[in-house]
Amino acid sequence: MAVVFIILGVLIVLIVVQTVCVRRDRHRFPPPGTLVDGLHVLQLGAGFPSVVFESGIANSSLNWSLIQSQVARFATTYSYDRAGFGWSDGSDVPCSLDKITTDLRAMLEHQQVPRPFILVGHSFGGLIVRFYAHQFPEEVSGLVLVDPAMPEEWMNPTRQQRFRLRRAIFFTGAAGVLASLGAVRLGLWLLMRRKQDTPGPISRFSSTLRRIRFELKKIPAEILLQICAHWSRPGFYWTMSAYLKVLPSAAAEAARGLFPARLPVMVLSGAHQPPERLVEHAAIATTHIIAKGSGHFIHLDEPELVVDAVREVLQQVNSSRRAIPSNDPMD
Repeated sequence: MAVVFIILGVLIVLIVVQTVCVRRDRHRFPPPGTLVDGLHVLQLGAGFPSVVFESGIANSSLNWSLIQSQVARFATTYSYDRAGFGWSDGSDVPCSLDKITTDLRAMLEHQQVPRPFILVGHSFGGLIVRFYAHQFPEEVSGLVLVDPAMPEEWMNPTRQQRFRLRRAIFFTGAAGVLASLGAVRLGLWLLMRRKQDTPGPISRFSSTLRRIRFELKKIPAEILLQICAHWSRPGFYWTMSAYLKVLPSAAAEAARGLFPARLPVMVLSGAHQPPERLVEHAAIATTHIIAKGSGHFIHLDEPELVVDAVREVLQQVNSSRRAIPSNDPMD
């Protein structure tokens, strides 16, 4: 009986410490942007058309830090956190592509973002921006897809893919429980403090942890601290689990969407992609570039490629606008 009380006491202490650390994080890392109906949005720069960034499946506005500040030199830019990620509040509404695009549109309307704008999406964000362009074609002037997820990848998952999803959902849920006890916070702290390139005692058994550590090393230290703070909250993992559960249905939703006619679509593919995926990327692109020095996170490996892609699409949009004759007799 005494052992049970000791275990309960330790658990209570861990939960209290985690709660205190979360509150401390909120003071250390206040939102850099503003909250719009619970969604955090960061606006930088000036110019027309505007550029809106959409993150990958478990990423936040911080994922665009290296890109947004550069694009903001020649355009008005907006990055934001989907519900449950970054500084945004969670949502009780079931996750779906339609819900995500509805939230995005409401935020853009609140910010009075001039239409049409350019949408930039990475990975899962590629499904979101192509679906948005299908639903609201008059609002989008161009797309930049950074190593985008394709509907064909997940809309009819194989047995192996279903197993991978179930395993990912299980471990994500387990990580949420561990995060509520502060274990994830401790693990991230140890992972970031490790100087050697060799795997640690835990990551040597997980290729996912090794890959995460490899990608995180590319991020500036001040941004990395904020990412780890967000990843230390259990709500991050509950949200991520919800996204993983609806990935096949989201891919099917995106597959039903058609690209608006004459829409510039720049696709950047990571060099790691298999030939069949490169063919799919090329099929939807008006311009297709293979980032030979990049993996999945092209905006971290070769940020200048993404900045140049946005600039090129922006120039195409402005050129097409100038080519349209005006109906104003005073012009």
